[in-house]
Amino acid sequence: MHDNLLYAVISTINENSDFKCAEVNDDVYQEFEKLSLDLNTKRLFQWRWFSEDAEVGPTIYSAENILKAEKENNYLKNGIIEIGYCPNGDEIFLRAKDSAILYWSHDDAEGDWHSKEETALFMAYIRVEYLLINICNRNFIAWDSYSAREYFDMYGGK
Repeated sequence: MHDNLLYAVISTINENSDFKCAEVNDDVYQEFEKLSLDLNTKRLFQWRWFSEDAEVGPTIYSAENILKAEKENNYLKNGIIEIGYCPNGDEIFLRAKDSAILYWSHDDAEGDWHSKEETALFMAYIRVEYLLINICNRNFIAWDSYSAREYFDMYGGK
């Protein structure tokens, strides 16, 4: 992750929007420490993530709700962590290995919906920084997997 860029984007979000990003409380901090995420991703969620759910078209979870979703679903075992959901209920994920933002499509899912197989995950943003920059600039945020695919095709995930 690009730490300086993230700091600047989060600071701008805090100053210029209804959303606030802040450090989590100690209990949530310790729970994130237990997750098998790289250190930069842990610190993003612990120090610089939304303190409340952010309604930006889809809903982006607060750090605490990301943790709750992971406890309920354990998607991290598949290399993804749920960070929100679309108006149609489909989930939005951060891929742990590269911090790409993926949208899940129930229409493309085969078999067990809870497995979140790769064939039903579609990249919208190549890195979490691009999602946050778009939120900061009040740009369009993909509402579902269909708009995520089209957005990615048009803008290359940025």
